[in-house]
Amino acid sequence: MIHSNSVNQKAKGRFFRIAASIGAISFSSGVAIGEMLTVEECIQIALNRNFDIRISQNTTRRAAQDVEIAKAEFEPSFGITTSDSFNTQVRSGDRLDGAAQPQSNAQSTRATVSKGFISGGTLSLSTRLNRRFSNSTNSTINPSYNASTTLSIRQPLLSGYGPAVAKARKRLSLLSLEQSKYAFQATVLRIINDTEVAYHSLAFSQEQLEVRQAALELAETLLRENMMKMETGIATSLDVLQAEVGVANATDRLLRAEKSLEDARDNLLTILGEDSLISKEITVEAPDVANPTAPDLENTYSKVIDNAPRYLTLLNQRIQREVELRRAKRNRLPSLNLNGDYSLTGLESNLKGAYDDVTEMESFNWQWSLSLDIPWGLNEKKANYIKAQIQLDTEDARASRERQRLFRDTRIAVRNVTTAIDGISIKELATSLSAEEFEMEKAKFDAGLSTGRRVLEAQQRMDESKVDELQAKIDLLNGYSNLRELDGASIDRYGIKFE
Repeated sequence: MIHSNSVNQKAKGRFFRIAASIGAISFSSGVAIGEMLTVEECIQIALNRNFDIRISQNTTRRAAQDVEIAKAEFEPSFGITTSDSFNTQVRSGDRLDGAAQPQSNAQSTRATVSKGFISGGTLSLSTRLNRRFSNSTNSTINPSYNASTTLSIRQPLLSGYGPAVAKARKRLSLLSLEQSKYAFQATVLRIINDTEVAYHSLAFSQEQLEVRQAALELAETLLRENMMKMETGIATSLDVLQAEVGVANATDRLLRAEKSLEDARDNLLTILGEDSLISKEITVEAPDVANPTAPDLENTYSKVIDNAPRYLTLLNQRIQREVELRRAKRNRLPSLNLNGDYSLTGLESNLKGAYDDVTEMESFNWQWSLSLDIPWGLNEKKANYIKAQIQLDTEDARASRERQRLFRDTRIAVRNVTTAIDGISIKELATSLSAEEFEMEKAKFDAGLSTGRRVLEAQQRMDESKVDELQAKIDLLNGYSNLRELDGASIDRYGIKFE
């Protein structure tokens, strides 16, 4: 079971340490686009240009406006209405009309100030001024001014009563804003990870291309040597044909490496979202995995639980369900509403006199009423309350499930890093061995003790060992990136601040 109070405090505290408000993202250094882009520069470009960042940020801004709308619910409101009407008849239809051709003019103006309270009720103060003029000789006050000032109260006593109902909308809007900020943070972490992975992929493709270019040069050199040896009778036409096939295979691998490089470059540019880079021949730094450190599972998981936006989002949703449950619990009661009005009135032949009568408080009226509404069996209200309980239990289950998934993902991410660290040393050893085997086989070939085919096979093993070693380094870098997305360490790593 998750305790809501501690969860709420932990979620709120974590959030406000990260971002007091959502705005532009600031960095410690500016973008300097040259022949080579660093990973820091790519991160900066992506966070300023990536469309997912922009969309997520707009979602947060909309949530902030929803909070302002909810706050306005308890702000005082002022209203004023006025009307004017004139009536005339062709002839009198009654002696009581007091005129041969009755005419009357009625004007009315009303101003009201009202305010809602956390009790769920509304208090309003209004004043009304009615002016009436008639050509009737029966009118004792003509024109007549009727002024009144009224204090009114509307208060639910059962369903709809109390802060649990009245403040629910504001509370839910604040929680939704907090949730949107977690979502924005998650988007930032994802874009950072995507950028790093794309950057590493481009670095791999660049290094692989160099390996394939060197392999083609070696294959071409071997072909020339075989052709020279065939002219002197040392090599056969089969040796030359094998060397030609080696050149063809090396050329094919080089073409594939060039395609892989262009694909990786396009993938990185798509994530960055900077159109001005499309026409530039950008390159990235070679992968650096010097002195890798293995992460500790327990410490890493603790950071993940404290920082993972997707988990904090679920905790936030649980708090929302608690708010809705308290509101549904109050609203399951019958509707009992208290209505009351107290008015002071005045009637004179001028406006000032009418309001003087009001202040003298000699003419007044009041009324109050209670209205009770009990739906048969209260089935709908009870169903809403049970539904809110089910939703809260669902959020508990989702939060618990997410903790299990995060623990699984953390274990996998930690294993990926530790495995990649061990794999690098193995691949480096394999590369050294294949390089020595190639040199030995090439020396034998030069001495006439080996064939061109065996040299080509040794060369291919060496090339593939180099590529495998490079891939192991990229796997380690990607493992670190995935781990930083889980525990939120990318925020501090790149000095990102939310304004």
